[in-house]
Amino acid sequence: MKRTGITAAIVCSLVLGSGPAFQLPPTPSFAQEDWKAEFDDVCSKTTDSMSLTKAELKNLIDRCDKLKPRIERLDESAAKVYLKRLKMCRDLYLFVLETPPR
Repeated sequence: MKRTGITAAIVCSLVLGSGPAFQLPPTPSFAQEDWKAEFDDVCSKTTDSMSLTKAELKNLIDRCDKLKPRIERLDESAAKVYLKRLKMCRDLYLFVLETPPR
């Protein structure tokens, strides 16, 4: 009776008001997609990687490492694609970090 719980939550929300004390939890689809925003942010910096500081590069590499297990939980085909792209981003940041300045 999941529908009853949702209906009860809506009724309570209308009766009690929708203030911060009573909120519905995020839907499972949103909770599963929150990795995508992090992925987009981390990999969006590849074009500027040569101008980033060592600290920024290390931070991006750490973020890639933290994101990897979340992507591994996706279905097989999506995980394969996004893990490959994440590895490419991480490898680029690592290459730039290890390249001596000119």
